[in-house]
Amino acid sequence: MSTSSSTGTRKRLDHIDAMRPIKQAAVISTHALIFFSPVGAGLLTIDGLVLTHFSREAFLFVSACMLAFSVRDSQRIDWKKYSQRRFMSVGLPYLTWTFIYFLFIQLNAVKSFPYYSINWSTTFSLSSLHHLWSLTWQGYYHLYYLLVILEFYVLFPLLFKVVRRWSNRHVLIMMIALAWQILFSIAVSRHWIGFIRPGFWQTRFVLSYPLYLVGGIVVALHLDDVHRWIVDHAWFIRIATVASALLAILLNSVNAGGIYGQLIRPGGNPFAVFAIPYTVGAILCVYLLGVFLVSPKRNIRTRAATKSGSDNSYGIYLSQMIWIPILLRIFHHYNISMPFPLGPIVAVAIVYSIGFLFSAVFARTPLARAVTGRSRATWSTFLPRRQGIQTSLVTDAADGPLDLVE
Repeated sequence: MSTSSSTGTRKRLDHIDAMRPIKQAAVISTHALIFFSPVGAGLLTIDGLVLTHFSREAFLFVSACMLAFSVRDSQRIDWKKYSQRRFMSVGLPYLTWTFIYFLFIQLNAVKSFPYYSINWSTTFSLSSLHHLWSLTWQGYYHLYYLLVILEFYVLFPLLFKVVRRWSNRHVLIMMIALAWQILFSIAVSRHWIGFIRPGFWQTRFVLSYPLYLVGGIVVALHLDDVHRWIVDHAWFIRIATVASALLAILLNSVNAGGIYGQLIRPGGNPFAVFAIPYTVGAILCVYLLGVFLVSPKRNIRTRAATKSGSDNSYGIYLSQMIWIPILLRIFHHYNISMPFPLGPIVAVAIVYSIGFLFSAVFARTPLARAVTGRSRATWSTFLPRRQGIQTSLVTDAADGPLDLVE
């Protein structure tokens, strides 16, 4: 397992960092399937969503794991520093982008370039400001990921204390987390918990993700052993993940309602019981891909590209829902139509590239922390030079929910 030293109080696990751009590509793929799939590709689109939706749980698992890893040798958590770092890494970007998206959805579509206009007289009306407040506490579209992470940050000190104290009961704790994951999903789907609406509110409650958040803490406390197990069982993990994906797609093709549609069919419910094996397997496969990408056996350009993707991944994630609607407008304006799955694939490539460039540019401005969630970088590092690539591979980007504190 590759652990690079850093110059400050942070350190980074290279293979974990390498998971980030892969997860962001999966998130963009989910949204590209929603926006760019033709109407006739209904079932194929849903199958694609089943395969890409693991990115949410992977995001939560990795964030929980790295936070727990950063404090696993600490006797106590400094609440002041903890709160400040959590706000700067997640809270500030969340508020910034909630406001950006609030302005974005105020735009009116027009036929000519730049395809949008804004009416400032209504943008800050009382009803619009009420809408801004709603976006802030509900979480705009994909930003609810950060809302869940913020909820987790509030619970983390207590959860971490319990999990570390019961160090000889981690298997039992994981079994309880799995049971809660399943039973809570059933309770919400069956409307036994009336105030949590399946789909919308279920995705925004931290209680919907115990297997991945608690699992992240447990894994962090045994990271070396878990790493060895994953690497030693790589082929088993890959085969099991493919098998669970095929099973999920097969179940998804059976269009039945009732309890089956609510609790078992992954396409109808991303929290379905049979979505769990594939989600866990997909997270482990991405972990293995991260290990592969940062291996010393890879050439220096591959490792440098992986690190650059990791550094800019948070900005890509935050900004993607600007580029996807704009790209869709351009496609419609010029009557661009592509067969499935070429359309979503092209959209992913374009959106990822634009987001990457956007993040790289803004990370070198005074708005770096608020807009990209990372520390400000220098313009001299914008275009990589061969002499600087090796040095950049061992420096800490320190951005987003994966900020580490020793």
